[in-house]
This record gives sequence, C-alpha cells and structure tokens, in this order.
Amino acid sequence: MADIYIAGTKVARPASVKVGRFDLTKSSRTASGRMTMDVIRAGVRRVDVAWSLLLDSELAMILNLLAANKPFFQFRYPDAGSQHTITCYCGDIIYEPWSTIGGVRRWKSVQIPFIEQ
Repeated sequence: MADIYIAGTKVARPASVKVGRFDLTKSSRTASGRMTMDVIRAGVRRVDVAWSLLLDSELAMILNLLAANKPFFQFRYPDAGSQHTITCYCGDIIYEPWSTIGGVRRWKSVQIPFIEQ
C-alpha cells in the first residue's frame, strides 16, 4: 500500500484505500414531474481509508492532525497512475479497540472518509 499524507505529514500506512468519484448536482422536478438536473461540479472525490491494528500512538497522531487542521486540509493518497492531492475534510471517524499487547493498545479497525471540498 502506498503512503498517505494528512496536511503534509506522512501517517501510518493503511490497510485499504477506496477512491470514489461523483458529480455534485442540483436537481428538481417540473410541474409535469419530469426531472431536470444541472451538474455543478464533476469528478469530486471521496477517499475511504482503513487501518488494521493501528498503534494507539499512530491513531492519536492522525486524530491530532485532523483536529489541528480543521475544517479543510491537503490530503495525498494513491490514485490511478500516481499520487493525488485534494483539499478535503474528514467525515465520521470510526474506530474500535482490539487489545493491549505489552502495555501498548492497538486499534482493530479505524475508518476515516476524506471528502473533497
């Protein structure tokens, strides 16, 4: 898996990176019920990143970076053909504990969506 960067800082390598592209649209219905739609912006990206067995210190670093750079920040990730950078914000952060080994807590699953501005 390739490296990812949050606000210019390299963070732990993820277990998976899923890239989605969608269009921002404005739609409505006419009096006859026919839908009309305008594409406001095409190709907006959402990058869902997941980590497995992330060290407590690595999760704290990611959470601190996100908190310090709200609401928008640069996010660099692997995309088709190369690394790509977007200005984005993060969606709901979900993580669940796994276990403590040798006094170090590891998080079983950490998931963060990064949504282009």
